[in-house]
Amino acid sequence: KPKAWVVHLALITAQIIFGGGSVVGKLGVDKFNPILFALIREGCAGPILCVLAYCKDRTLPSPKHLWWFLITGLFIFSNQLFFIIGIKLSNAVVGSAWQPSQAVMVTAIAIAIGWEKATVMKILGILIAFGGAVFIVFFGSQLKEGSSELAGNILYFFNCLGTAMYVICSKPMMKTYPAMSVTAWSYIMASIMMAVSCLVANNVHQIYDFVCSDCPSGSKWSVPKSAIFALTYWILLTSIASYLLMTWGNKYADASLVLAYTPLQPATSAILSFVLIAAGYKGSLQQPGLNILGVVGIFIGLALVVYDSRKTHAKEKEVEYLKVSSVVGESEVKGAGSVQVSSEIDGKMDEFNDIDHHD
Repeated sequence: KPKAWVVHLALITAQIIFGGGSVVGKLGVDKFNPILFALIREGCAGPILCVLAYCKDRTLPSPKHLWWFLITGLFIFSNQLFFIIGIKLSNAVVGSAWQPSQAVMVTAIAIAIGWEKATVMKILGILIAFGGAVFIVFFGSQLKEGSSELAGNILYFFNCLGTAMYVICSKPMMKTYPAMSVTAWSYIMASIMMAVSCLVANNVHQIYDFVCSDCPSGSKWSVPKSAIFALTYWILLTSIASYLLMTWGNKYADASLVLAYTPLQPATSAILSFVLIAAGYKGSLQQPGLNILGVVGIFIGLALVVYDSRKTHAKEKEVEYLKVSSVVGESEVKGAGSVQVSSEIDGKMDEFNDIDHHD
């Protein structure tokens, strides 16, 4: 198993890339069909991920497990579709600020199905982080019924729900398939769904006018040069690197910890927006205001969640040690470095092996 700091670094890197992607994506979908943007992204990233996964794992999905990938693909599809339309209608910092709610959703679901135990510090940390994100979204904002800002926030909610469900549903699949294969074949399913969505949107005027009111006439299937960099970033970094890092981290960390680093997204997005606007590359970006102070709450909440996770793992490993030593003797546990225990004891300790432990 990898060291704890390696898992944490992977999860942090994934969230920073996602945060940068919000700003890059906002600039990329200016006067560009966002659903076509998402289709090109997934249509390119899916096959690349499958080739990488097969070269590494030499594994193909079994036909009886296709429904698994259909479900995880559905959640990747919903996550990406709602987010890209959301940043088209709203702004990048708001989109990133919504992301910490994923940890709240994932924790609630994980606790409801018995995967994780609720602790006061974990819940408090996630709620504080979410409160900071809410402050970023709503402080100084005027959300009116029927406005694009309101629609964008509704879409961000479903974007976050899709990501949370992907984390929950992909975790059991790690017992059968490698992390890269899970991501790759889920992306293929999501690509197919995105192609259908793009065909529908481009042929239903009401939908197209809603998602792309600033697009030039006759540009439904056109890709402007200004979108090339954004597409490259989203394909190689957001779609491939970040999802691989997040899926791999999901294999070694609690489901809620995988998304506990999402507060880094609004921080990255706000800082990058500020730098680009100050440098004269404003485009459709908006200057962060006093609402950026919500980042303080985000990082306080993050610190509480990470601390609680490390504390919980330490206690679980101590309990596991005591269970083994009570059967085979403390001297035997310390002696050889590895202890063979009976299948009966293994069965009693299955509850500790449902979630991988690390130092």
